[in-house]
Amino acid sequence: MKITFATATSTIALWTVYAISVSALAVPHMDKRIIGGSSLPGNTAPYIVHLTFTEGEQSYVCGGTVISPRHIVTAAHCVFSPSNSLYSVAGTNIGFGDDSISKQTILNPTKITAHPGYVPATTGQHGVNDIAIIEVAGFDASVDIVPISIYNGAIPAGQQLTALGWGSTVSNNDPNSQPDVLKAANVWVGDVEGCKNFAPEYTSSDGPLICTLNKYDPGNSTCKGDSGTGVIIVVNDKSYIAGLVSEGGRSNDPTCGTADGYSLFTHVAAQLDFISDATGIASSYYTNA
Repeated sequence: MKITFATATSTIALWTVYAISVSALAVPHMDKRIIGGSSLPGNTAPYIVHLTFTEGEQSYVCGGTVISPRHIVTAAHCVFSPSNSLYSVAGTNIGFGDDSISKQTILNPTKITAHPGYVPATTGQHGVNDIAIIEVAGFDASVDIVPISIYNGAIPAGQQLTALGWGSTVSNNDPNSQPDVLKAANVWVGDVEGCKNFAPEYTSSDGPLICTLNKYDPGNSTCKGDSGTGVIIVVNDKSYIAGLVSEGGRSNDPTCGTADGYSLFTHVAAQLDFISDATGIASSYYTNA
């Protein structure tokens, strides 16, 4: 876990989150958070992958979202090691094909590309261009993998989104609380003034960041282990990826799920030019697939 202490805010680089086909998931109102959340056995979200990055004796986990038969989108802070170098492809494992980590098929990528303008979060500064592309030679054809489209429309305050993850299931970020089975949480896009309390540069969720506030449903949030995976929006009964988990926390400490907490997501549609350049595929493919 990376923790950045801003002037009045503690933020967590959340290291893994997953997006789900909300139309295929009914999340119970009670205890529906990733912290404690609802398990999703089988392959409920066939576009979500589990990422493990290893350098020396240290390993970190994140999530990713499949956006083409050969490409995964994740957070840039996931693909950089503590020594500030890109993880090697040999040190990167991609788990896919099941919502249970222990049942997944594993492969290594062929290439990892971080946004050239990525700026890590520092004291008083949120991460900028927190997005990366992981390329694979191809997924096992016998395993159900379904790329998800990128949502390119407006995302108003009050919009419900669904985040998934294998991250911590307790609010104090205990690393031993990370589950084997994917879990889900509904979160809501925050009002501009509320979001400015955590990110003064925030203007709306149509900009480079999407902000959700826990005050709309306290106890539901992303947590440690949830970085990099998509958060899902459903429009006209179709599910799309809207953002990538980048950071979260609360005022003065990083405890997850509190009523005064928040999450920031990289707005994927705002990064379509980078995605197209990194993959060599026209951006229209990603929004119309």
